Amino acid sequence: MQTKPISLHNLMSSAEFKKKVDYIRGIGEQRLYEAIWDNVYMVYTPQYYTRTYELLNSVSSSVEYGTTSIKINVFCDSNKMNHFAHKPYGTPVYVPVLLDGGHTQEGYEGTRDMYHDYPATNFLNDAIKQIEKDLSKMLANVIITAFRPSKAYKL
Repeated sequence: MQTKPISLHNLMSSAEFKKKVDYIRGIGEQRLYEAIWDNVYMVYTPQYYTRTYELLNSVSSSVEYGTTSIKINVFCDSNKMNHFAHKPYGTPVYVPVLLDGGHTQEGYEGTRDMYHDYPATNFLNDAIKQIEKDLSKMLANVIITAFRPSKAYKL
């Protein structure tokens, strides 16, 4: 039996392959959304403001096709948010960075509250872990589908 060499260009330009890549991109968005919901929104109920849900609604993605690679980006789009916090000395900081990594305002000696002392939520790490869990199965399915559609596994 003779096998054909795999043409990466043919694989990447096939409509079925692009459809599967879009599916993976959507799963990535869903995992980031879930991580934000679980680690930020479900952790507490605000007492001093009304939630805008801009962080959740900022979840976005894009796909970049190179000559030999595909890059799927999943991120919080700052253009969909209007929230910057001011750390001491007036330096603006993007709120998702503060939420993910936590923050403590130096020199603050009051009671612990979300504006001055906030523990890290690690929502980005949680999203990445979940995406990595899903990724190997999804990529294997993309390749199998592109080369042998009748043998594809259901995701």
